[in-house]
Amino acid sequence: MKLFKKLVFISLTVFLFLNAQIKLDVNTIPNRVNVLLDGVNLGLSPIINERIKPGLHRFEIKKKGFAPLSYDLLVNPAQAVKLDFFLNPIYEVKFKTEEKGLVFEINGEHRWDVPLVRLELEAGDHSLRVFKIGEIIDEQIITVDEPKRFNYFLKKPLTSE
Repeated sequence: MKLFKKLVFISLTVFLFLNAQIKLDVNTIPNRVNVLLDGVNLGLSPIINERIKPGLHRFEIKKKGFAPLSYDLLVNPAQAVKLDFFLNPIYEVKFKTEEKGLVFEINGEHRWDVPLVRLELEAGDHSLRVFKIGEIIDEQIITVDEPKRFNYFLKKPLTSE
């Protein structure tokens, strides 16, 4: 009889754990952002009083003009889950140069060797490297906090007369 009670208790505990519904609130900056939970669109933020089951879940937060965000969360049985997300804006950045024979690289990803290029970059700091004949000749951190235009020129060494 004691074994039967233990089995019933364990079964009931597992059943409640697997079927528990936990309150979910999602806030974002900016507002009115698409919130997806495990690939299902919950709607536009803020999301209030949604329900979520315990376990591993993936949130995807998307809005045009902002860098998308993915977030994995292990939900434990609790009274509520409240999430706040801040999306970084994306700005158009133009790079221009009149220098010849240079190759530019931003964040180790995007490369170009043309005199004018337009990129969409997330707000923040980015690593710019400049190559000439396969060797790095310049490295710098650029900060993108608004739409910008960068005019690149090689620094000329000072000559003494």
